Amino acid sequence: MDRTAETFARYVSALQFEDLTPAAVHAAKRSLIDSIGCALGAFHAEPCIALRKLAARTSALKPATIIGTDIRSAPEYAALANSGMIRYLDFSDDYFGGTGNIGPHPSDNIGGVLAATQAAGTDGRALILGMAVAYEACGQFVDNIRTPGAKPTWDYTVLHAIATSLGAGKVLGLSREQLRHALAIAAVSNVSVQQTRLGELSNWKGIAGPNGSRSGLFAAMLAQEGITGPDEPFDGKAGLLKHLQAQFELGALGGEGAAFRIERTYYKFLPIRYSAQLMVAVALELRTKAKSADIASICVYVPKRYVSTREDFPEYWNPTTRETSDHSFPFLIGAALVDGKVDEETFSAERFRDPSILALIDKVSMAEDAEYSKAFPGQYDVRFDVTLKSGERLSVHQANPKGHPLNPMSDAEIEAKFLGLAETTAVPRQQCRALLDALWALERQSDIGRLFSLMRVPA
Repeated sequence: MDRTAETFARYVSALQFEDLTPAAVHAAKRSLIDSIGCALGAFHAEPCIALRKLAARTSALKPATIIGTDIRSAPEYAALANSGMIRYLDFSDDYFGGTGNIGPHPSDNIGGVLAATQAAGTDGRALILGMAVAYEACGQFVDNIRTPGAKPTWDYTVLHAIATSLGAGKVLGLSREQLRHALAIAAVSNVSVQQTRLGELSNWKGIAGPNGSRSGLFAAMLAQEGITGPDEPFDGKAGLLKHLQAQFELGALGGEGAAFRIERTYYKFLPIRYSAQLMVAVALELRTKAKSADIASICVYVPKRYVSTREDFPEYWNPTTRETSDHSFPFLIGAALVDGKVDEETFSAERFRDPSILALIDKVSMAEDAEYSKAFPGQYDVRFDVTLKSGERLSVHQANPKGHPLNPMSDAEIEAKFLGLAETTAVPRQQCRALLDALWALERQSDIGRLFSLMRVPA
């Protein structure tokens, strides 16, 4: 018997909406609002347009709608297109647990769970429950997987296939046995590699997680039709854990007094990778103390997980794509110091190839602070030790960026982020307000299709 698969299947099969805490229900609505805002903000991006074109070529007897449009496609294609929009701006939520070794974006799973909800004709309560299941499964691996020895070469997006298979499977009404088969199919067929996030980054960096959600939904659909999955997908002789060279033991699952992992979501205040949020905040504080032209060198002290070097990541000191600039700590620090902001304009070629920024990031180095490593991820610290051309030295330190569980974004701030993103696609404020009202009342929505009409982007 595969303990992991059996425990997950038993837990998900038994879990009901009434088992969710009010905090978990509220957290699911916050994550959905945050994610829909991210999707609307990315609506006109070329990769998102490409995903919608692909989805528009496929139909189904039980279709799902693409966010921002009237396009109704096969659920798995809708899952890819919708999660792709959610993920594109790198503004969507994140999660860090006990090990701090991996940090997937749990909202990557929303496209699959949302498509399953619409295709199955279920309601807002089912969507909330499916999201809670997917976030719980994703968080379990983040909290409890161990990878002793060499640095892992697998990509966290395999977790999205696993998580969505359970979240979508719950929405689709799969039995306990069917859930186990869906999970097994998802676990053995979707191992992805971390080359996705190395070297000069491509469009696939932001699509890999959504593709995992698409695959998880498809695994659930296969199981629903009676397709069986292999025995011992995790614990077997050639199971997933063997291939990942990892150890995993499930921890306490949400419910019966234990908090659900969706309640511990990390939100982003800036449209950049989560780990850079605090670095940019420190850079903006430094900007009030020194002019960028006066800086001779900056050493950025961070937890070991985030140390980047020129030897390992030369592209970070010379970014040539939007995706690389979004992930480059030195570039984001340099852009914040030169421009006094980081926003979508930061990722234009004009900015990431700007000579003044490139000259400044050449002065940036990174190093570990052992105390910061010990405290992470419960607390996240960043310190800049700066030497000016005059010889003067400065030190600037901050902890826990806005959106960290110890420094949370309020509901009002989540709404403001949503409205700002929706307005970039000219969605009228009155329509945005109606959509927000519907999402905050999600557990009372009997027709998920109505939400898509409120998401419609004007032609």
